[in-house]
Amino acid sequence: MTFATNSSLKNAPSQKTRSDIVWLLWFVVLMGVTAVVGLAMYLFTASFSTISWLLYLIGIIVIIYEPRYGIYLIVFFSLAGDFVMMPWYPFNKNFSSNETLLFLHNAVIFSPLEFYLTLTFASWLGRAFMQRNLKFYKGDLFWPTLSFVTFVAFGLVYGIGTGGNLNTALWSARSIFYMPMLLILISNLFTKREHVSNLMWVAMIALCLEGFMGVYIYFVELGRDLSLVEDITEHSAAIHMNTLFVFTAAVWLYKGSWAKRFILPFMIPPVFLTYLATQRRAAFVALFIALAFMAVFLYQESRKVFFVIMPIVGIVGILYLGAFWNSSGAIGLPAQAIKSIIAEDDASEADRSSNVYRDLENINSNYTIHQRPLTGIGFGQPFYMLVTLPDISTFVWWEFITHNSIAWVWMKTGVGGFFTMMFLVGISITLGIRVLWRMPHDDMSAIAATAVLYIVMHFIYAYVDMSWNVQNMVYLGVMLGFVNRMEYIVDQPIPIKHKRWSWQPDPLPPSGLLPLFNE
Repeated sequence: MTFATNSSLKNAPSQKTRSDIVWLLWFVVLMGVTAVVGLAMYLFTASFSTISWLLYLIGIIVIIYEPRYGIYLIVFFSLAGDFVMMPWYPFNKNFSSNETLLFLHNAVIFSPLEFYLTLTFASWLGRAFMQRNLKFYKGDLFWPTLSFVTFVAFGLVYGIGTGGNLNTALWSARSIFYMPMLLILISNLFTKREHVSNLMWVAMIALCLEGFMGVYIYFVELGRDLSLVEDITEHSAAIHMNTLFVFTAAVWLYKGSWAKRFILPFMIPPVFLTYLATQRRAAFVALFIALAFMAVFLYQESRKVFFVIMPIVGIVGILYLGAFWNSSGAIGLPAQAIKSIIAEDDASEADRSSNVYRDLENINSNYTIHQRPLTGIGFGQPFYMLVTLPDISTFVWWEFITHNSIAWVWMKTGVGGFFTMMFLVGISITLGIRVLWRMPHDDMSAIAATAVLYIVMHFIYAYVDMSWNVQNMVYLGVMLGFVNRMEYIVDQPIPIKHKRWSWQPDPLPPSGLLPLFNE
C-alpha cells in the first residue's frame, strides 16, 4: 500500500485546477469548431473548399490534443501535393491565394503550414508549462542551426533596411526558418522509435500519393506528351522522391521490418514514373551519388554480397548509358543528366541552354559577392548584373533568387551566413555518420541512412538548383531532427514483449545503441 506524502497532498488542489482548466479549454475549442462548421454549413453549400476547411479544423484539434501529431500533418500535407500539379492545393500557399481551397482573405499573408507549425509549437510549450515539465533537448545540431538562421535573420533585416522589397524579402527567407523550428520540435517531441518510424511512413505515403497524381497528369491530362508543359511537379519534388528509393534499399540492407521491406517496393512504380517526368537532372545526379554511398554501406555490411551485386549493377549501368545515350524519351532522362555533365558538347540543346544560363548567373553571383563580401546584399535586393541573362521573366523572382543556392546564401547573408551554413552541413553529415554507425541493424539504421543521405542529396541539389523553398525546408528540418535526436531515442530502454504463445521462444530485448568503437 502506498501513502500520499505531504507534498503530494499540497499539490493535489493545483493538479485538479490544472486538469479543470485543460478540460475547459478542450470544451471551448470543441464548441468553437462546432460553431464554425455549423456556420459554414448554413452559409455555404457543400463544396471541396468546405470539406477542406473541415479537415483543416480537425487537424487543429488533433494538434492541440497531441503536439507530435502536428509534425505528422505538416510533413504529410507539405509533401503530398504542390502548386504545379495542383494549383488549388492550399497547404504551402498563403490564405490570401484565391485559387486555393483554403482562401480566407487577401490580407491574410501567412499559410496553413505556418499556422500548423506555430500551433504545434504553442501546444507543446503550453502543455509543458501547464504540467511544469518543460524539458528542452538541444542536441549537437541546435547551436549550428541557430547560428545559421541568425545570419539569415540579419540578411532579412539588412536587405529591408537598405531599401529592399519587403514582399520579396519575406518570400525569399521565410521558409528557411521552418528548418530550425522542425529541428527543435522533433528533438523534443519524438522520444520513441515508433515516433520516428511513423513519421517515415507518413513521408513515404505522401510521396506515393504525389506519384499517383503525377501518373494521372502524365497519362490523362498530358497524353504522355511532356512537351506540353515545362514541369510536371515543383522542381524540388524529385529530390524528395529520391528518399523513397534510398529508404527502400536501406530497409533491405539493414534488415528492417518485413512490413517496410514488402510494402515500400510497391510504392516505387508510380513515384518513379513521376520522377522521370520531373526531368530534374540535379536530382538524378544526387540519387546516383546517394546510391554510391549505399554501395559503400553494403561493402561495410557484407563484402560477399557487395562483390556479387556491384559487378551486375555496373554492367547494367554501362549498358543503359550505351542504349540511351542519345535517347530523348523519359526513360533516357537519367542518361541525359549524366551526359550533360561529362559530355556537355553532346548534350541536347535544352540542356546546353540551361547550362549556359547557370554559367552566366554564376558570373553575376560571383560579382555580387565580391561587391559585398562581408554583409551580402540582403534579402529583397536584386543581385548585380555584370552580364546580361537570357529572358526568363516568367519566373517572377529571377533577379532575386539564383539556381546556385549555395552561393546565394553568401550573396544574401554575407560571409557569416555562408560559413555557418557550411559548418552546419559538415557537422550534420559527420553526426549523421556517427548516428548511423551506432544504430542497431534494423529500421533505425535504415532511417538514419536515409536521413544523412537526404542531407547530402539536398546540398548537392542546392549547388545547381533552387533549394530553400517550403517543401525542402520542411523535409530538411525533419532529417536534421532525426540525426539530432536518434541516438537519444535508441538509447532508451524498451520493455521486452510478452510471448503470445507458450511454444514461442523467449523474446530477446531490442538492440540498443552500439558503441562508437569496438573494444
